[in-house]
Amino acid sequence: MAGFLKVILISIITMVAIVVFINMAFFFPWYMEIIQTTYNVSQVISTDNYLAFNYYEDFLNELKDKPIFKEMADDVVIEAFHHYGNMKSAIEQGGPHDVNSYYYALSDENSKPYVQMGNLVTVTISATYPFQMQLFGKPVTAAPIPISFSMTTTTTRHYKDLEYYY
Repeated sequence: MAGFLKVILISIITMVAIVVFINMAFFFPWYMEIIQTTYNVSQVISTDNYLAFNYYEDFLNELKDKPIFKEMADDVVIEAFHHYGNMKSAIEQGGPHDVNSYYYALSDENSKPYVQMGNLVTVTISATYPFQMQLFGKPVTAAPIPISFSMTTTTTRHYKDLEYYY
């Protein structure tokens, strides 16, 4: 009888190990999607020195519509901060501004979402991986795994309405 129980216990543990391995096989493409999106956001920020609100919404909605991201779509967050001064946000707060314009209608430099060329911007995308498996036909949800990826880029556009120090 003890041998039979050991066989059942070993088969259950083996089955759980296989299911966890398969779940982790889905984790790596999910994480690579976060890395690729962070890179794409950093490229947009490096050319414009900020992330326009319409681009922000596009990147965020695109990530939230991906298959595994849909399960915990509320946990997907895109952040971008300038290393200039008081770590202000590099994401435009909304409005009908032209992305390719060299002039932003606001006169106060602190309220502009962009900075002069040569400054650093850190982009961070955070999401939660839903660790789930089916055990005996019933879905079992383990603790979700919060993951984030950060990338720092240098701004390249020169704005004439900002002071420039060589």
